[in-house]
Order: sequence, then structure tokens, then C-alpha cells
Amino acid sequence: METNTLMIMNITNNTSDCILTANRLEKVTLPILYSVIICVGLPANFIALWMLLQHNRKHGILIYLMNLAMADLISCVTLPFRATLLFMGDTWKENSPTCTIVMIIINFSFYYTVSCSTIFLAFISISRYAMIVKPNNMQLNKFYDTNFARNACTITWILATIPILSLNINYFIKELDFTNDQDSVCYNIQLQYGKRVSANAFVAVAVIFLIILAMFAFSYASIALHLCMVRRKSISQHNRVIHVRAQMIIIAAMTGFIVCHLPYHVYQIVTGLQRLKNSSCEHLLGTHHVKLITLWLVSLSSCLNPILYFLLSKSFVENRSKRKSSDM
Repeated sequence: METNTLMIMNITNNTSDCILTANRLEKVTLPILYSVIICVGLPANFIALWMLLQHNRKHGILIYLMNLAMADLISCVTLPFRATLLFMGDTWKENSPTCTIVMIIINFSFYYTVSCSTIFLAFISISRYAMIVKPNNMQLNKFYDTNFARNACTITWILATIPILSLNINYFIKELDFTNDQDSVCYNIQLQYGKRVSANAFVAVAVIFLIILAMFAFSYASIALHLCMVRRKSISQHNRVIHVRAQMIIIAAMTGFIVCHLPYHVYQIVTGLQRLKNSSCEHLLGTHHVKLITLWLVSLSSCLNPILYFLLSKSFVENRSKRKSSDM
């Protein structure tokens, strides 16, 4: 039997007896796909961030977009570590400094940037909802105020550090045993999944994500409906074109967000609940490739978001100028 296949040995309820061996997906396919994201995402996010910084008049949505670009940039910078783990993780010892450092960078950067970027996207959806659907609502209008946006982003970066850092400390100190005498390698099932606390945390984070997704969907559905009604009443052909394009941007934003993020969080809820009841080796290995693919999809959003930055910032300027002209 080939050594580069997933094998199940000593199937018990103890994940330390579970042998995970990388196959072609980990060794070839995913490292190549991650390399594509790195090569496209790094320059795209640098350019997007530079373009956003060139705007003379900063407003709330631009502030959120700049922070979103920064989160994506951090994600792209750390992706080589994930690709390297997949390609070489089964050649490193579990208790080696290389394994420890790479796992810390991967875990902290991934969950930190995903948490922050999801919140920034939520702020953007609320801002656009307030600007287009509820322009007279003073409470919602704060979300596209420049100072409010800066403070909200700063608080998000700071507060996101606390739970992510706490979970990582618990993961590396309480859930893993780097002092064991087993000849285990870095790419193993225990390092990939952790124990009960990690399973609980993943389920909780996924539920929070679904709540944000529901708010995201409500905001953009309301915007799309509002623009549709305005387009029907509009006499100007130019305004109709703007509204149609804005609706297409909304559909693209929603589709990209759902395709990239939803599979991973649904996976975490389903497998997390199953792991709380049954953490057998057979179950963990059976779903491992699904996890790897959904992780890649989340990383793919780093390439898609720069397109969103350009379209949203341009759409904001058009909507803003249209509102001013209608007020005259």
C-alpha cells in the first residue's frame, strides 16, 4: 500500500492512536492552490490598500474597506506557512520548534483575520443599509461616520485578540502534549483538531458567524429591494444603470461571501457537534479532506475581496453624489 494515502490504524476513541498520512491533496494540489492565492492576493491587496489610501475624503465605508484589506493582507502573508505545513508537516517532529512555531502562526493568524474581516464586512453591510435604505436614521448613520468607523475598527482589532489568544494558549498548553515519547509527526490528527474545548469554541464561532450572515443577508436584501423600487420610479436612464450595477455588486458580494465562508462554518457546526459525542478516528479522518477544502475556500476570499473594495468604493461615491444632487 502506498504511504501517501489516508490510513486508519488502531481505531479507538483516543485521537493519539489515530494516524493521519498526507496524500496528493495535501502534498500537491492544495500547496499549488495556496500558492495561486498568495501570488494573486498579495499584490491585489497591496494595490487595493494603496488605492483606498488615495481617497482625499475618507468616510466610514472606506475605513472599513482599508481594515478589511489589511486583514486580507495579513492572511496572504501567513498562507505560505499553511502550504508548507501541508507539504512538509509529516517530516517534522510534533515537539520540534519548527512545528510549534508554524502551528502558532497558522492558528492565530487564520482565526484572527477571519474574525476581524467578518466583523468589518458586517460594518460595511450596516453602513450601506443605513446610507441607502435608512438615510434619516441617526443611530445607523453613525456606522459610516469616519470617527466612529476608526474607533470601531480599532476596538475590533484589539478585542478579537483576547478570545483568539486565549483559545490558542488553551490549545497549545492544555490540549496538546508536546512532551510525549511517541514518534509522532507535526501533521497529525490531534494537532489538526484539538480536544473538547476547541470543538466547543468552533461551534460557538460558527453560530456567531451564522448570526452575522443573517444580518448580512437582511441588509443586502433590503438594499437590493430598495434599489429595485427606486429604479422603477427613476426617469433618468443614467440613474437606472447605476442602480442595476449596484444591485449586481450586492449579488456578487453576497455570493462571494457565502461561497467562501459558509461551507467552513457549516462544517465546523456539524463536525463539532459530532466530535462532542464521538471523536473516533474513523470520523475525524473521514471528514478531514472536507475541512482542508473549506479552509482553502475561506482563504480564497482574500483574492476576491480586492474586487469588492473597488466596486463598493466607486458605488459609494456614486450613491453619495446622487443623494447630494437630489437634496438640491
